[in-house]
Amino acid sequence: MGTYRELVVEDLRTKRNVKLTQSDVDLLRAIEDASSYANYNIAKSAWVTYRQALRDYPASIPSPLADDLSDLPPMPLSPPEQAALEGK
Repeated sequence: MGTYRELVVEDLRTKRNVKLTQSDVDLLRAIEDASSYANYNIAKSAWVTYRQALRDYPASIPSPLADDLSDLPPMPLSPPEQAALEGK
């Protein structure tokens, strides 16, 4: 059995991997739905940035980790999640 931090990181990696897998399809849909080359570039850039943030996420988890997880950084939001949060 791993340490508390190792268990938390393992769980977050699993959630992150699910989001990465889901983003494969979402990225392709966003690019296919782009109505212009400029929109294509905007969509591609947003998804590339998001996917990199997901890959980098485990490294952003502090060590040691607070017992109440209050210092845990939020999981990156996908472009549609971010747009919904911003009311767009």
